[in-house]
Amino acid sequence: MKKNSLRNTGLAIALGSILFSGSMFAQNAPESPDQPSSTATSHHHDRAYRHKMAKQMHEKMQRLMDKQDEELKKLVNEMNKAPKDQKLDKAVELLNTLVNQRIQMHEEMKSMHRHMMNLKEHHE
Repeated sequence: MKKNSLRNTGLAIALGSILFSGSMFAQNAPESPDQPSSTATSHHHDRAYRHKMAKQMHEKMQRLMDKQDEELKKLVNEMNKAPKDQKLDKAVELLNTLVNQRIQMHEEMKSMHRHMMNLKEHHE
């Protein structure tokens, strides 16, 4: 339950960051219908591009989480099957892996956020 909660929290933060960035883009949307159609077309292309990028980042994040989940399942299995004299070593290995995965996930989210901010600056 705790693992799924952490996974969902990471995904929610990543998606929130993407959506927040998208809402910042929307501030530059044409506000009146009398603006040239090229501006509206350009806005549509920018929006479609941002959507495509967000989808790709979401899929990348999902693959990373799936890979990490499999690694954790394997380590938990090994820990549970280990003889008593090796349980502590297996628990330490599992804990170290959890911490490293969390750091990796934070780095990935920071990278995604930087990428979205660069897109925003590029399309302003």
